[in-house]
Amino acid sequence: VRVPYVYRHDRLSLLARSTPDFEGGEQMLEENSVGDVEAAARYQLTSGRGGWPVLVANTRVKSPTGISPYSVPFDEMGVATGLATGSGFWSVEGGVTAIYPSEPAIIFAGLTYLHNFARDIDKQIGGARVGRVDPGDSIGAQVGFGLSLNPRFSVSLGYSHNYIFRTKTEIADTTQKSRSLQIGSMLMGWSFRLSDRITLNNSFEFGVTNEAPDLRVVFRAPYRF
Repeated sequence: VRVPYVYRHDRLSLLARSTPDFEGGEQMLEENSVGDVEAAARYQLTSGRGGWPVLVANTRVKSPTGISPYSVPFDEMGVATGLATGSGFWSVEGGVTAIYPSEPAIIFAGLTYLHNFARDIDKQIGGARVGRVDPGDSIGAQVGFGLSLNPRFSVSLGYSHNYIFRTKTEIADTTQKSRSLQIGSMLMGWSFRLSDRITLNNSFEFGVTNEAPDLRVVFRAPYRF
């Protein structure tokens, strides 16, 4: 189970106009709230004997508990004056991961498919009625390796790529489609085992495609029951 707490601080720039709310065409937006709560499960399919990789099936369900992009306030021009902390949609993901040990390293590769469930927004935004929104599904792939430097500390390096299909949005009496996205990132990280139950993880993602974030840093402290 993953329960994220999200803090966002964005700067919104509007070059076309300046209003009291957007003095000089800019406004600082800030939000902190619980994000989208997730539940995931994994099951090992093969033992990895006979020179074959270990195969692990995984599934994940994400709830829309965070602030939806359609729940934030908008001005009369349809520009958001608040920040979202979640996607606003239910999602379910399935996939398989292959792990091949080659001491002191392991090689891993994975393939996933994420399905987002459509829903009716039914909200007036910027003078237009937004109806049913069908977020694009995505296909993801990941490959890399982890290297154990000692029994407690390891480092990893890899690459992750996601293809996101078009989102369909009903606006007034028309259906608008966004363009598809290519999200590619180089992955670096380290892991330190504090005890048999607690491990510290730190990962870095460097975007290599136009749509990917330039940099994403994640800290985790998983607890094993």
